Formats: sequence, structure tokens, C-alpha cells
Amino acid sequence: MINKNFARPMAAQPQVNFSKSAPVTNLGGSRDSVRIIALGGFGDVTQNMFVYEYVPKGDLTKSQMIIVDCGVGFPEEDDFGVDLQIPDTKYLEDKKDRILGIFITHGHEDHIGALRFVLPIIGPGIPIFAPRMAAAFIDNRLVEASIRSNMKIYESGDVINVGPFSVDTIKVNHSVPDTNHFAITTPIGVFYHGSDFKFDLFPLDGKPSDLAHIARVGEKKVIALLSDCLGADHEGFSPSESSIAEKFNRDIITAKGRVFVTSISSNIVRWGQAIEYAKRAGRKVVPVGYSVDKAIAIAKELGYINLTDGDLVDVEKVKNFADNKLIFLVAGFSAQPNSALSKMVMGKHRIKIKSGDKVIFSAPDYIPGTTSHIYDLIDTLSRMGAEVIYGESQEIHVSGHGFQKEHAILMDLVRPHYLVPIGGNFRHIKSYHTMAKNMGYKDEQLISPDTDAIITFFADGKIDTKQHNQLRKVLIDGLGIGDVGTTVLRDRKLLAEEGMFSVVLLINKEMGTLAKPPVILSRGFVFEKENTDLMDFLKVEINRKFSEVTSKPANFEFIRTEIQAFIEGIILEKTGRQPMVLPLVMEV
Repeated sequence: MINKNFARPMAAQPQVNFSKSAPVTNLGGSRDSVRIIALGGFGDVTQNMFVYEYVPKGDLTKSQMIIVDCGVGFPEEDDFGVDLQIPDTKYLEDKKDRILGIFITHGHEDHIGALRFVLPIIGPGIPIFAPRMAAAFIDNRLVEASIRSNMKIYESGDVINVGPFSVDTIKVNHSVPDTNHFAITTPIGVFYHGSDFKFDLFPLDGKPSDLAHIARVGEKKVIALLSDCLGADHEGFSPSESSIAEKFNRDIITAKGRVFVTSISSNIVRWGQAIEYAKRAGRKVVPVGYSVDKAIAIAKELGYINLTDGDLVDVEKVKNFADNKLIFLVAGFSAQPNSALSKMVMGKHRIKIKSGDKVIFSAPDYIPGTTSHIYDLIDTLSRMGAEVIYGESQEIHVSGHGFQKEHAILMDLVRPHYLVPIGGNFRHIKSYHTMAKNMGYKDEQLISPDTDAIITFFADGKIDTKQHNQLRKVLIDGLGIGDVGTTVLRDRKLLAEEGMFSVVLLINKEMGTLAKPPVILSRGFVFEKENTDLMDFLKVEINRKFSEVTSKPANFEFIRTEIQAFIEGIILEKTGRQPMVLPLVMEV
């Protein structure tokens, strides 16, 4: 259920006010500066979290800052057991009292998903300014985590004043409603934060991007444009959401059996389409998976989806309906092992995929760390006899990110002095820079910072990118935050690839002798029953080595170290493999 306080913006605190026109800019002295720090790293598509820090007269002890977005990243394929990655907030630890607010551009997880982990660290009382849809998603996650937030809802066009910052909110199109850009006015000038966007001329909701508002910002002194660049390697315009409507509708209407649609859980535009086309075909809607169920419920309550209780069927009652009367909206487009879709494929869900079903992947297949898993899942579905439709090549998904012509329009309207591409990998950044130079921008105007760079803009127009904020890899594993590091991941990788070999030594400490023969355990290394010769050989060799390294009384740590190195060497010699070797030395 949505927090009913979201029905209207909360009363403003003394230092915060909403208005419809930005205040006059005070340019300040020549030593004033604004530092921009990407706590998730520049050159990363996900874990978006940017600090805008105003430093008066060069005195960092008196700095004030706002944060834009607070998103999660997805684990790499060799990050065994890791659920998520979040931005490194260490930079903020001694500056918590100077954070004036967190400003959210839109409701995708890579822009809001880290709030439930970050707020307890930097302070849950910090105001969060979010558009209505994102605020509802955030509130739902924070309630689950028992975190009470200081949430304030803004409407596109509002200007929010906090300390020396004035944040002008600007409507743009994306794959989730209520997406905004920010024109951030500071004492040294304006910064345009252009997070994920596209300029859809024919949006399904009939509300295009506010280009006139962007043009008004461009009439001011815009120091830098920080722009989403994920689509900068594609020519032309990003296709409109309307462009796939006919194909999507036809795929659902012509299906003879059950239809399954999977997408990003917060892709409300796509769920709305699927629901509308399903209703036209006389199908009942079955949300499956916690994230999708919650997202659709929130969108329904806020009026972004036209869905009645009569259109819905509980997953437990689907057996009462013919296959051609059902559409399933399913979580798990990126093949997460515990997602509803993966469980269906593995036969671990009450709903099981079968021959004759149609499965529609209406989502990108290039999210870091997921691509191979997605195609493995598609292959498995195809082998099971399902008809699988996926990706932009089959005209069932369009990017929510602008292509080159949209970037050109944004640059032309904003007219910034500097360009800082964000929200893309370095190949996208290179394409963005090439395009900008074709538009007349010079090399010195194109900023391509190191991943951990601090970009400092001075009031006299100069910039500095030589300072760095060393970033840690902060991983979420279950309920643990940051307790899984490089060493743990290396051990998990070793266990996954080579297995484990353990030997238990029971020792009479005073005599320095073995009380019992060594006990050998193997997991994921070799099957013991089929390798008795190897195991017997190892027992003999361990006994021999023990007699060489023992003493009276026994030095347990020395024995453990020597036995471990000996076993590692002999296993590598005999098998060519390097399992994790764990000697356990115990006193009897």
C-alpha cells in the first residue's frame, strides 16, 4: 500500500521552498567552486549517485552539497553469491551534516535502489525529493526495511531551493513515468543534470519532453551538461514507445495459448501496454513475482495503469481459466536464479512453462552481468517448446535512452560550455565525444574523467580533474553490506572452479603424534569413491610429511602451514588442478 502522505507534497522546512521561477544567480568570488563526484564511478551505466558540492572561497570545511540519485548496480558474472553493488559513500561519512537533500530523477532501481542501504549510513532524516512514481517505489522499499524517510514529492516544473542550490525540475521521456532532468543553479552558475532520457515525439501517455523548458535553461549561463550517453553509439532517433505498439498488440492477440511477458519491474509503460492489449483480447491479467506485483499495484493506485480488480486473476486461480484467456506479467527478465520466471522454467513454481506458450522478453539484453544468463534462459525456453520473442531485433522492445539526434537536440538547447557524459560505459562516452566534436565542440570542452575523479569547476571558468576519490567495491550479500570483498570473491571463484580439499589431523599435542589417521574430505574436486587410489596415496604422503614437520610439543600453526603447502603441490602435480586446501589441525 502506498503511503497516503504522498497525495500532496509535505510541508516545506524553513530552508526549503517550492516555486515556479529560479532565483537570480549570485556568481560569488573567483575561488568559489563546485565539485562533482560520482560515488558509483564515472563510466558506469548503473549505481548512479552524484554529489554536487559547493565550496565557498575554497574552504572545504564550509562546503554544502546535494546528491542526485542513489541507485544500485548489478553484480558481475564472477561475483559469486552477490546480490547487488551500491555506491561507495565513504566520501560522505564526515560530511553528513552538510547534505541538504537527495534529488531523484526517476524510479528505476539503478537510480533509487541503494537508498535503503545508504540512508542508515548517511542519515535517514535527509530530505528526499522525488517525483510521485519514484516516491511510491522508494516508500515501498523503505517500509520493508523499517526505515522512515523524510520524503517530499515534486511535480515537473517545480523549483526546489535548498541552501545555495536551486533545482529546477524538467519533464523528459523515459521508460518509467515521472522522469525528470535537473537544472541546478549554484553561486557560480548552472549545471544541467541530464539523467536517463529520450525525446519521444509520440509518447503513449501523450506527454512529450518539455523542450521549451530546456530551452529556457539554455538561455542562462550553463557551465556543464552531464548527459546520459547510453544511446550515443546509435544514429538517428531512439524509436518511440508507440512504434512497437502494433507488433506487441499482434503478438498478444494472435497467441493461441498462454502469454508470458517479462520486463524490468519498474517499466510501467510496458506493463500498461501489455494490460491494455490483453484486455482487448479478452485475457485476464496475472502478475507473478513480488517486484512486478508491487510495481503494478503502485501504478494502478496512482492512475498510471488502467486496471480493475475484475481484470486481475490470482495465480492460485488460473486453473479455472482456459490458456487463451490468460496473460502472465512475470518478474525475472534478466534470469535472476530466484526470480519467478527462472523458477517457472526450472519447474520450481506452481506455474510451469510448457510447449505452446508464448514468452515475450520486452527488455534490454545488455545490462552488465546478465547477458549470458538471459540468452541461456531463452535457449532453455525454446528447447521446452515455447515460442520466445525478445529484444529490439524483433521489435518488441525500444530503448528508453536517446540516440545521437536527441543528444544533439539537448546540446543545442542547453548550450553548455562543458560536456560530461554519464550513464554509459567508455565506448558510449567515446561515441558521445565524437558526435560533440562534429557539432563544433572542442577537445578542451569534452570532459572524460577517470572513474574516481573529482571534477572541480571554478567561478573563473577553469576546471580541475586531477583530484580523486578512491572508490571501494561495496557489495550486498544477503543482509551484509560491504563485508564481501575481493578476498571472499576470489575464494568463492576458486571453490566454484576447482572445488575444495580438506584434511583433518587429530594430534596429541604433548607427544607431537597423530592420534588417528588423517581424515580426507573433498567437495567439488574429485568424487572420492571413484578416486580411491588418489585418496589412499594422499593419506600415505600426508602421514609421511607430518612426521617431518611435527615436534614435541606440536606447533599447530607450523604444521597447518606446511601441510597445506605440501598438499597443494602434490595435488597440482598429480591432477593439474588447484582446489582450495583447508587443513584442520585439532588437539585430542
